[in-house]
Amino acid sequence: MSTEFTARAFSKTAYKQNDSKAKKLLIEFLKANGHVIKNASENFNHDLVSAKDSHLFFWEVEIKIGYKFTDIDSYQFSTVSFLGRKKRLHHIKPFFYVIICKETKHALMCHSTDIFLNEYREEITVNTAERNGNDEVYHVPKTKCKFFNLNL
Repeated sequence: MSTEFTARAFSKTAYKQNDSKAKKLLIEFLKANGHVIKNASENFNHDLVSAKDSHLFFWEVEIKIGYKFTDIDSYQFSTVSFLGRKKRLHHIKPFFYVIICKETKHALMCHSTDIFLNEYREEITVNTAERNGNDEVYHVPKTKCKFFNLNL
């Protein structure tokens, strides 16, 4: 088991291109569904914190490009790949992990308590223009995820 994941290097370019867009889409959706946004500022922890019915909800959000989906049937894989580097946030406060399809503005989500299980963990080798090296991912069956439409 590798302990160093070299493919986890922060990509400032990807962050600048996607972070604010992803947060904006999720914030609009949450507000339309009765949530009050408590924190959306960058603090290197959870992307968003919202409140609804006297409960706090913690959120992590990312955008996927090039893999169009609108629902569980159009999602082309049997599992959803969640980044292992987000596990540290689960230890701070369990959260909902949201993946948005850039092309369709649909999303899927899964709670961190259902993601970061040893049975879903896999070490992979990444070789893309943005990242290269070892990484840890969690491949969760798509049936464990909730698919929803962000288009208001």
